[in-house]
Amino acid sequence: MQEYLGKDGFVWWTGVVESRYDPLQIGRCKVRCMGWHDEDIDKLPTNDLPWAQPLQPITSAALSGIGTSPTGLIEGSWVVGFFMDGKQAQFPIIMGSIAGVSGEGEVMGTGFRDPTGVYPLKSFEGKPDIPIFSRGELASDEEAPTYKAKHDSRLENIPIARANRVDSVLDTGDKDESLFKEDSTYNEPFPRYGGQEDIPEGLNASSYPFNHVTKTESGHVFEVDDTPKGERLHRQHAKGTFEEIQPDGTRVTKIVGENYEICLNGSNIYIKGGQNITVSGDARILTKGNYVHEVEGDYMLTVNGDYIKKVNKNDVKEVKSDVSVNIEGKSSETVGKTVTNTYKENLYTGVKKNTDLVVEGTLNEKVTKDVTLTSEKGVKIIAYESIDMGAVKNLNIAAAQKLNVKGIGDVKIKGDTITMSQPDDTVVTVSVTGTVDSSVDVLGGDDDISLVTHIHSQPDTGADATSQGDTGAPKNS
Repeated sequence: MQEYLGKDGFVWWTGVVESRYDPLQIGRCKVRCMGWHDEDIDKLPTNDLPWAQPLQPITSAALSGIGTSPTGLIEGSWVVGFFMDGKQAQFPIIMGSIAGVSGEGEVMGTGFRDPTGVYPLKSFEGKPDIPIFSRGELASDEEAPTYKAKHDSRLENIPIARANRVDSVLDTGDKDESLFKEDSTYNEPFPRYGGQEDIPEGLNASSYPFNHVTKTESGHVFEVDDTPKGERLHRQHAKGTFEEIQPDGTRVTKIVGENYEICLNGSNIYIKGGQNITVSGDARILTKGNYVHEVEGDYMLTVNGDYIKKVNKNDVKEVKSDVSVNIEGKSSETVGKTVTNTYKENLYTGVKKNTDLVVEGTLNEKVTKDVTLTSEKGVKIIAYESIDMGAVKNLNIAAAQKLNVKGIGDVKIKGDTITMSQPDDTVVTVSVTGTVDSSVDVLGGDDDISLVTHIHSQPDTGADATSQGDTGAPKNS
């Protein structure tokens, strides 16, 4: 009669995994069972052992690709189970693995060991088989090279961005001094694992039996640490990338390769405290929609290289208070179309050296009130054609010393009355070369003698003299 589980008792066994390369890929292993299989591998080769099926927990569906992979055993693992077919012993079920303390030498015969000779590892001889970090010990470099690399690669003195003072245009004495602190840095928090010496005061190192650890062959580690005052969550890749949540809730994430984070439906980040971002290489941000950046406090920008900005449409800026700019080098501005500057109050422009204004078209300046042009030295106004100066009311031209009016051709001065005098009524000497047009009266001398109405008397000087009478000034013909 065919045997089946429970008919003729429950047949237990213990054994050692010798192969895990299941052609069906359902987690089966070749297991040499003590008391059932010969310990001589030559008499009973590994390939002739029956496949043992692992028993999975109820948290794994084990159906249609749903559940947990029943892999994890390695060659040399001690396991316990039972035979589904009783004493026929052809259908073993693995219920679990058994940890021990690795020893030297063979267990028995040539079997009951890892046929490849890899396991147990030499570094674990005489030590428990459970992950070393669950025991609260500081692993050696050979036992946990990824942990050593994690600790050795800890970064210190990471620079923090700082603001620069602009005392040439603004007094920043009322600002937070920490913003301007030079050489501001921070350190990567110490990674915490069993037995390490860098334990903050008031906390405990990982300790047995509270740290629940899963460690894979390549060096991946997962920890759920329930050590009182040392509670942590930790996962680490064999290459060194890790994420650790420390006892105070601090999360440390370190990526030794490149990092990709993709959100297909928006992302929201809230940071209640401050934030420091340090990028050793280039940083690029491409926003295909609108970019809104609101700063409720001060916005301090320091660019140690060139600041290059290109706006393909309008550049609009509204400043509610003052604008101060200090340019220590040259300033150049090219405007392709009209420029309109409106100043609602005073405009002061100070130039310590020369100013050149070149207008290829017409220059029109309109001032609704007074215009004062003051020069400590000379002022020259030169036109290649004509200069027209006019005033609806008075036009005054004055010089503290000399006033020179010169023309290569005619110089005409017209007015109903032309008066040449000095404020203190002293005599004014006027030299006129050429013909004076008497249609415009000219007064001169102490008695304001008229050029038009003045009469000269001819005196009688002797017998030979001829009385000619008064001689009047020439009349207009």
